Amino acid sequence: MNKSSILALIILIIPFSALAGMKCGDFEYGTDNYHDNMDELARRARLPDEYYNKYHEEVVSDLCNGNAESVNQAIDDGYVKRSEVEAIREVLGLEKRSSTGKAYGTSREKFVNMGLCNACADNVAQYFVHKPNSKCGKLAKQALEGNTQTIELLRAFPYYCTWNY
Repeated sequence: MNKSSILALIILIIPFSALAGMKCGDFEYGTDNYHDNMDELARRARLPDEYYNKYHEEVVSDLCNGNAESVNQAIDDGYVKRSEVEAIREVLGLEKRSSTGKAYGTSREKFVNMGLCNACADNVAQYFVHKPNSKCGKLAKQALEGNTQTIELLRAFPYYCTWNY
């Protein structure tokens, strides 16, 4: 292969690598690349002036953690535009979530709506999705089926529902 062929190949490959998808793991606050990744997300999502603010950061965090209620509240309160949220969601590839990811996000939101604290809802959703035959996973299923006694029990957050990350 001659030098001009290699150069042509590099010119073709670079644009495609620049379009490689970003994922939630790229946005762990406090990591070395966090702000660079947020700058890149702002550019790819075509946020106004390719700039992000603290509300965009919160949206990224909430989207990655399945906290749809908080995202909707940010839209309703006028902190972010729905179009910005959709663009961020697309850049993060969240419209292509796995069935497990969708089940986690949906169940977590339902647990929050039942009155569980955010962290509690996260823990219970983890059991519901990843360990459905555990004691907590079974309670989670019953709560989603509308069992009011189980919902009350989960609101008290039993020790066996603490997820080990």
